Amino acid sequence: MSTSVLSDQVVHEAIDERQHIRTRIPAKARLTGGSGSPITCDVQDISLGGVGLVCAEPLKIGSLYAAVIRLGINGVDLDLKVKIKVVKQDGDIVGAQFVDMDPKKADILRYIISSYMSGEIADINGLFNVMQRENYIKERKQKYDTRRTPLQRLRAGLGTLVFLLIGLLALTYVVHKAYLLFFRIPAAQALVTANAYRIIMPENGNVSFLIPPSLTEVSAGQPVASVSTQLNTSLSSPADIAAMMDLAPGDVEALLGRATIETVIASPCDCTLFYPGSQLDGFGYKGEPLVHLLPKDQPLYVKASVPFDKLEKLRRTRNVSLTVYGADAAVAGTIVNASVNEQSQMLVLDILPEAPLDLGSYQKPVWVDFTLGLPGMPGLEIMDEML
Repeated sequence: MSTSVLSDQVVHEAIDERQHIRTRIPAKARLTGGSGSPITCDVQDISLGGVGLVCAEPLKIGSLYAAVIRLGINGVDLDLKVKIKVVKQDGDIVGAQFVDMDPKKADILRYIISSYMSGEIADINGLFNVMQRENYIKERKQKYDTRRTPLQRLRAGLGTLVFLLIGLLALTYVVHKAYLLFFRIPAAQALVTANAYRIIMPENGNVSFLIPPSLTEVSAGQPVASVSTQLNTSLSSPADIAAMMDLAPGDVEALLGRATIETVIASPCDCTLFYPGSQLDGFGYKGEPLVHLLPKDQPLYVKASVPFDKLEKLRRTRNVSLTVYGADAAVAGTIVNASVNEQSQMLVLDILPEAPLDLGSYQKPVWVDFTLGLPGMPGLEIMDEML
């Protein structure tokens, strides 16, 4: 504690280090003890810990007295019986400490002191004084050594740098997610396609390819495959039966015996061959794809599907990015057509890449990313024309 030495035996305590609040209340004290006559003193100040008295008679330090403190409040005398111990005396000023004060009496004294200080209780003249000082114990001022070693400075600097990097990473992540949410629309699905001729099996039967496996291109009119199927006959009306009666017996036998019909399929254009499955001669089922014929004069494009509720946002499209599965770099694209698939309720977009795609990309999935501009800013002109 902060002290200032006045003499060899007197020590002054700083006012902000007192344990209890002291206040001046009009009161008198009557002390009784031993065989002597009672001693009447004036109360200089009082607190929960003790009382300051003004006594003309000398009191022995360390002696115990039974005291009756009479408080004069608003013309009413309140007697408080306590035991005190004399701890110091300087002339007429005596400092005494309460000994074994009953908790109920301590509560009464605490209430009287707080009420007097707050102004709820006034003296006989209607005046009261509020002590203008801090009534709580402050933390004692201590001096700490704030010097740091070079190792401590290095650790502090590294710690600050780590927390800074973590904060920057978190901020970057949040900004990136916000950008993806407000300025980007991914396609639900996309595929590299072309305006190809798709040859499929018309009925269950045998198929035989008329081109060697190593050939990748065909010219217009060149035979591609031969399909052998049985003729299915269905007699569903009396007219069919009457027509059958006019046929020769051999024709009726061929008709009812389901004669085999062989069909040769020729290429309609100068095309590139693409086999969705393996090129094997043998039995094929109805609807099974045989070969795709890709016209040489028509480039590959991407067909992408986007949820219909994104239609309004697509008007803000600034650019389109295409990344074919297995490709290393993205390719910019241009939307050339838009339609609606009634079955899936999806918006179908035809996207033409700015750089031609190689034939190896045909039927491969594509990651399509639509980058949007700010609301109110014009998007691609083609989008405004189609949508």
